[in-house]
Formats: sequence, C-alpha cells, structure tokens
Amino acid sequence: MKNLLGYLTCVAVAILLRVYINGSGGTLVLYLLAIAFVISLAALLITKRKLVAAIKLSTEISAKNEEFDADIMLLNAIRIIPSCVVEVTAECSDNIGAVSPLEFKTIVAGGRQQSVSVKLKTRYAGLGTVKIKSIRLHDYLGIITLHLDSSRYEKAVGKIKIMPNIPDTGSQAELLKATSENASFDDNESESDENALGLTGVPGYDHRQYEIGDPLKRINWKLSSKRDELMVRLDEKVTASSQAFFLDIPSENHDPMFAMNIDNIVEASLAMLSMLIMEGFESEYNYYLDGWKSMKIKQAGDIIELQNDLAAIAPYPQEKRFAFSHEIGKTAPICFTACMATSQGEFSSLIEEFNGSFVVTRLSGLDKQTENMWLVDETFEFRKMT
Repeated sequence: MKNLLGYLTCVAVAILLRVYINGSGGTLVLYLLAIAFVISLAALLITKRKLVAAIKLSTEISAKNEEFDADIMLLNAIRIIPSCVVEVTAECSDNIGAVSPLEFKTIVAGGRQQSVSVKLKTRYAGLGTVKIKSIRLHDYLGIITLHLDSSRYEKAVGKIKIMPNIPDTGSQAELLKATSENASFDDNESESDENALGLTGVPGYDHRQYEIGDPLKRINWKLSSKRDELMVRLDEKVTASSQAFFLDIPSENHDPMFAMNIDNIVEASLAMLSMLIMEGFESEYNYYLDGWKSMKIKQAGDIIELQNDLAAIAPYPQEKRFAFSHEIGKTAPICFTACMATSQGEFSSLIEEFNGSFVVTRLSGLDKQTENMWLVDETFEFRKMT
C-alpha cells in the first residue's frame, strides 16, 4: 500500500509538472512511469509462469542437536529479464528448529539458478522434513503481489533422518523381573526344587543360589519363591521365547510437544532393549516403516541397526495402526506408545486392540487406565503405575 501511494504521488507530481510548469517534461515523466509499471508487471507475470523451486539438504542423516543447511534453489527459466522480487517462506517439521530466519527475499537473474541457505538444527529423533510453505511474488515497484502456484514447489521437500540416542540406564531390577516373568520358559524348570543341585537327573535345569553378577534372565522365579531365596539355573542355554515389543506412533495433530514425546518413547524402548541385552535376554521389536517390520534383537549390534531404522520413524496412517494385532503370538507383548492425554481416544482404542502391557512417558500426561501400565520419565527410569 505504501509503494502504491508513492507511485500515485509520482504520477500526480508529473501531471502538475505537465499542467503548470513544462508540458513536454511532465509528459515524458508520465511516459517513463507508465513504461516502468508495464515492465514491472510483465516481469511479475513471466516469473509467475516460469519460476521453479527445489530444496536440497546438506545431509541425509544426523544425530540430535546438530546443525545443518537447507539450500532453497530458485530457477528463473526466462533468459531475457531477471525475475521480480521473490519472497520465500520455508517451514520444517516439529523435530527440527530454525537457527536462521525461514523467510527471505531475492531476485533471480535471467536464465540462472539462485540458492539461498537456511540454517537449521535437529531436535528430536525421527524423520524430519523441510519444505516451502509459500512463495510470494512482488513486482519491481512493490505495487502488486501474487502467490506462486503451489504446484511449482509442493514437491520441493527435503528429508533428514535424525538418530535417537541409546540411553545407558544401568540395571533396573523391578523392570527386569517383570520382563523375565513375561518370557515363557520350559515348564520342567518349575519342577526343580530343593533337590535341584545336580540331583534331579533332568539335564539343563540344575540350580544354585544367586550370586552378584549372575544374569537375571537365569533366575528361576518360581523356585526362588518356593525357597524364599534367589536361585539361578546352571545351564548355559536357556530356552526362552523372545519378548515381543511394539512401537505405537499414532497420527495426531503435530506440535513440538508430540515430537518430544515420540523422541522420549523411542529412546525409552531402546533403553529397555539395551538393558535386556546386557542381561542376556533376546527380544523381538516391531515397528512401522513403510509397512510393519519385525527385528530380532540378540546382541548389541542389532540395537545399532534398529537405531538407524528408527531415525526414519514417523507417525503412520490410522488404517495401518493395528495391522500387527493378528500377528501377536508372544507371551504378554509390551507396547511403547506415543499417545498423549490430549488424544485420549487414541489410547483407549489401543487398549481395546492390544492385549499386553503398555509403556507411556511422563510427558504424555496419561493416567493409569489398565492394570499392567508402566511410566518412564526423562531419565529413563521405569516404574509400574499404581
């Protein structure tokens, strides 16, 4: 509006010049103002038809809290004249933060490509995106503003995988005991009682008293309950089924709090897997990444591989959410869910569909709604909700 008033003021002055001072001089000024307007309008309309935008990120994968660049490239396909003034507004997903402004203005030379870098910083684990929110075009005189058709930049999306951390939480006895009780061992071990120190005649199920440093997975909890002291199996190979884990990240209205909650629940699941590996337990981890996937976690290297996959994790479509339910054949599966109190319905439907235990974060704000429900805090301490 200010530029339009300035232009009209110039026109008024030229008219006064023509009428009261110098007719030819005023006419020349009016012609020049008209030509300037026509050229400015022509550049605006041509740019609207020919400008193309793209985005390229400086890296495809990153750790948390690392800076990276997003190069926004603008191509002016017309060689004759430069583009009009191009105003670009970019936006990023909630797990990415802006270090430099996400808005800028520029003019692209004819037949050239111009690149403007925007500096960003990774915040939370999962798939991050950077895209162009809008492009506005201003003529040279700043009188007219048009929006570039979104079809020219809607595919200009940069994606970055943000690695979750694997927290080192040490050993948490209550959690490990509950997890080991979920695993199904051969029922013959329960028959081993006072005579179970090499006298049972059943190979592979001899026992002795627990000593500090013994893997908790080898504790025979049934026998320990009978003897009122911890007893461990002497066998090297324990025939235990894998503990099944599921990662649930429903589609919700995204905001930074939800992105932080996803980060917390993903790292909580990795913390538990790491804890179980240290104690000799094997696990089966199920997650959605372009379809439901399952990974056997038998050693530390498997967790590293899973960590790489979870760097690309993102909320999945609602219709895919319970596609795994018919495949649950494990004893007492455990579901790590990113549900929050703001989406109570999402958690209620999960309880109805999933027959097992649930782990939620303190950040979620969820209260106890089912019997076997665990809470994990920001330091990755697990406790059963009462």
